[in-house]
Amino acid sequence: MSTYNHRRYIADCLLSVLSQDVDADVEVWVGDDMSDDGTSDIIAALVKDWPGQVHHVIHTERQGPIGNLRSTIALADGDFIAHLDGDDFWLPGKLREQLAVLQAAPDCAACCANASVFDDEREPVGIFSNARSQQFDTSGLLRRGNFLNHSSLFYRGGFRAAVLELTPPFIDYRIHLALSAAGGVAYTSKLLVGYRSNSSGSMLVRDNEAVRRQYFEAIEAALPEVSVTIRAKACADFMRRVAFRALRLRRLTMLREWWPEALRGSEETAPRFLIRCLACFLAESARQTLQTLTAFVLRAQTRVLYFR
Repeated sequence: MSTYNHRRYIADCLLSVLSQDVDADVEVWVGDDMSDDGTSDIIAALVKDWPGQVHHVIHTERQGPIGNLRSTIALADGDFIAHLDGDDFWLPGKLREQLAVLQAAPDCAACCANASVFDDEREPVGIFSNARSQQFDTSGLLRRGNFLNHSSLFYRGGFRAAVLELTPPFIDYRIHLALSAAGGVAYTSKLLVGYRSNSSGSMLVRDNEAVRRQYFEAIEAALPEVSVTIRAKACADFMRRVAFRALRLRRLTMLREWWPEALRGSEETAPRFLIRCLACFLAESARQTLQTLTAFVLRAQTRVLYFR
């Protein structure tokens, strides 16, 4: 578990782990990146209540999100490792369900699950993805883009090195792709995690441009391992994301900035890649329009964050 200034969330987060009903010994390592808002005091109190089970690692120098995560993973020596961000929480049965998935698929490296989405006040606003339960290889994850919830990630301890060997900085998509290359990622559509959308500590909120850069770097790192068609689809999906963000921010220059890199990664001609990007953009527009109309007709407030 990695945390920094999560005073509002950290008790929910930790208690959701400690209350899991699973036939396994659960050990919790909390990487605290020099929180100064009272987060550390809350963790320290829970350490006293759960001696020997919760380990509070307070850094003496700021590590940043990835440095904090990597140093905490390095301490974990279990048969299985699970990640959880300090502003999210697990739902009952999470560990039990994912342990069963990996025990039933001995060749699979990791498992991710769907999540219920909440706002910063823990009001429900939707679900993370509409993807169906299945197993994904690297091509499958590149073709669909990043729709896996990081706080649901659960993988075999033997693949810890595949994560620690990644060169920072990187985002969760890079981890997912590395594990997919190591043995595949099983996905269950069951709602096993509580994900806070755009929480006050989210990197998506604080530094969206860095997330976008690291997202593309994750794609670039995986491209040599897949076919030309998958490369083109992955880069087109990335440009679709850039286009929606550019429209939302009214910064169409973003399209001009990213087009050369995405085109180069696609290994397609410019006209062919442009048609692919437009088709990807129109398909996502249709899905979002349908969701908006359905919500209006049914007077529903919930939504799907990632259509897959």
